[in-house]
Amino acid sequence: MNAQNFTHTQTQPSFILFGAPEVPRTIKDDSANLISGKAEQGVWLYSNDTQSGSKFGIWECNAGRFRATMDGITEFCHILEGEAEVTNLADRSTRIIRAGDSFVMEAGLRTEWYVPVYIKKCFAISDIRP
Repeated sequence: MNAQNFTHTQTQPSFILFGAPEVPRTIKDDSANLISGKAEQGVWLYSNDTQSGSKFGIWECNAGRFRATMDGITEFCHILEGEAEVTNLADRSTRIIRAGDSFVMEAGLRTEWYVPVYIKKCFAISDIRP
């Protein structure tokens, strides 16, 4: 993800409406965590506030299976479209998440995602590292 282009550097707080202004879609290279399929991931990063360590945006992914670890971050998600099966690798519990679902993935959580067709979510990420 090329977050450098969207770093919050304004001295005045701003109101950011997702979709306006338009921000470019970037490809998140997560090939190191790919298990099967293509699972191409696209990101629209609307805010990358370096002062607070927070990021806000929209993420999408097409069909595939991949691993994701919440390494030093906590992430709030709200599913906009599609669905996925998310497995907690610590206890092997599985959840199906669909459009309309909201959830939090806490720091340290290790997951495996299976996206059968497509999924799109909005996210808020907090960097918990000092």
